[in-house]
Amino acid sequence: MNCVRTVLAFALVLMLSSLAISAPESSQLGPYAVTFDMNTEMQYEMIPLEAGESDAAAFYGLQVVTDNSTWARVVITEYKELIDSTIAPQKTITVLNAAVNGFNVTSVEDTVIDGKEGYVASGVPFPGITSIPADTQLFEAVYWLDSEECECGPVSVGTTSVAISSTYPEDVTMNLINSLKIVKGEAAAVVGEQVLPPE
Repeated sequence: MNCVRTVLAFALVLMLSSLAISAPESSQLGPYAVTFDMNTEMQYEMIPLEAGESDAAAFYGLQVVTDNSTWARVVITEYKELIDSTIAPQKTITVLNAAVNGFNVTSVEDTVIDGKEGYVASGVPFPGITSIPADTQLFEAVYWLDSEECECGPVSVGTTSVAISSTYPEDVTMNLINSLKIVKGEAAAVVGEQVLPPE
């Protein structure tokens, strides 16, 4: 009988641990409610980044950190006017930015993020880059919260882009990307795995 109780107690602990691991994270970044679930046993810390503003846009960000070489970042850029949000040129910009930071992009895949059209690029350090661990893999994903086709031509326009960068393992990174939800609203609340805007 004691053996059965022990087994049941152990099973309960495992279930509770599993629930704790899969619980979604939530954060309020300026006017945006952000949730995601990395679904990992890796230890990490969430650090909201200081909001910034320029003449053209406002910036809100969140960093997830395990150590100096293992981190992820979500940055929301809210432009003050409509700008070109066409995906194809965005991919080129991502590849060039990665190269400037020492990474050779080896793959760019179209995907759906937060219900919107986006893409995920992955890359590895260029040979001879000694400032980056050789086994580092960088993932860069981009999508727009409000991109729409423009009557002005074969382009899309929007005001709010989301960029995700990560050096976490591919499965952890994709968990973050696939579960990411962003809703604009000061009083947005997390209910289950959904982010609900204020009524």
